Amino acid sequence: MFSNIQEAIEYIESKRSKHTVQQFKEIVEHANINTQQKNMIHVCGTNGKGSTVNYLRAVLEAHGYNVATFTSPYLVKHNDRIRINNHPIEDECLLEYINKYESLIERENLSMFEIDVLIALDYFGQESIDYRIIECGIGGYRDKTNIITPVVSLITNVGLDHQNLLGDAILDIAKDKAGVIKENVLFFTSEQNGFTLNVFQEACDKNHVLMHVVPEFMVSHYPFQFTFKNMSFSLENQGIYQVSNARLALFVLDQLIELDDKKTIEAIENASWSGRFEIVQYNHAKIYIDGAHNVLGMEQLIKTLKAYGIDDAMVVFSALKDKNFGYMISMLLENNYPVYLTTFDDERALDLETFKKNKDVKILSSFEESLRLSEINRKDIVVTGSLHFVSSVRNYLIAHHAIMKAL
Repeated sequence: MFSNIQEAIEYIESKRSKHTVQQFKEIVEHANINTQQKNMIHVCGTNGKGSTVNYLRAVLEAHGYNVATFTSPYLVKHNDRIRINNHPIEDECLLEYINKYESLIERENLSMFEIDVLIALDYFGQESIDYRIIECGIGGYRDKTNIITPVVSLITNVGLDHQNLLGDAILDIAKDKAGVIKENVLFFTSEQNGFTLNVFQEACDKNHVLMHVVPEFMVSHYPFQFTFKNMSFSLENQGIYQVSNARLALFVLDQLIELDDKKTIEAIENASWSGRFEIVQYNHAKIYIDGAHNVLGMEQLIKTLKAYGIDDAMVVFSALKDKNFGYMISMLLENNYPVYLTTFDDERALDLETFKKNKDVKILSSFEESLRLSEINRKDIVVTGSLHFVSSVRNYLIAHHAIMKAL
């Protein structure tokens, strides 16, 4: 029994053991938690999951619906993963649920992610909710969120990430993502690669599902303008990649509710997702925070910087050891962005020692050092890489009274 939330969160965040999806489903159902709750939307993909969840939530809320969301990882505090109408679960409530399941957690040796999914489903099941939007953690078929029965499943895109768990090839990863496609459940994707779509089509055929592919809408200039039916949208202070995520959300929502043009446009244009091309004013400098933690994300970040005309900025980068950080660094250098490498408090963070002889990059002992360099060089800063790193930087800036432009 835990007496304070900090102690309880430290406890669950220390849990690493994992089960198969079937084992986890049996554990959850044995605990009498409903995995077939009303109007569940399952969101899968390599990048853009959280943003797509946020667009779905924003539009549904604008139309008067109560919306629960489960996302990961968090940027500010653990509670952020579990929300109702964009309000994180309260400390007291989360503490109550952790204590409720402490004996189950110990007996079954659940992992942190499994604990979060279990608590989220129980919490959502007890509340008056119209829609429940559940984001996958890693993968699809083997993801612990795949115990739910949704009314619609969607896959944003497929790229190389988490290869140690999902496979080394795009098609291997696509097959795992396709595991969220369920019998007679609506399926949407904004993926454009033909080989990947073939994998999805096979899964759809097997499950008697029509595959809805959201067509790509080409944009290159800021602000990013696009249309859906008779509605016109203009995204400002958002990344170029959000056009695809917003359109995917709109195609899904059009099948679920009657969209009001005015409410929909306002919801999409005003939605933002922390840590995804978030603009921060810190003293004289602008800091652009973007969690581009894989190659696909870095491609989109560079496109966004070019579209904004941001050509003269320092890039402060840090990543986890298991990411393709060498290629991501080379992408930045090829586009003439000076790269400053640093580290953060995570045992999986990349080792700076391996870069000390690399003349193309500069080493910083900490993110704070980049702020001092910015003052000297009068340059703006792009902070990118691991979401854990981005979260650390963002929390530092908030603590030091930076002005967050897109929250």
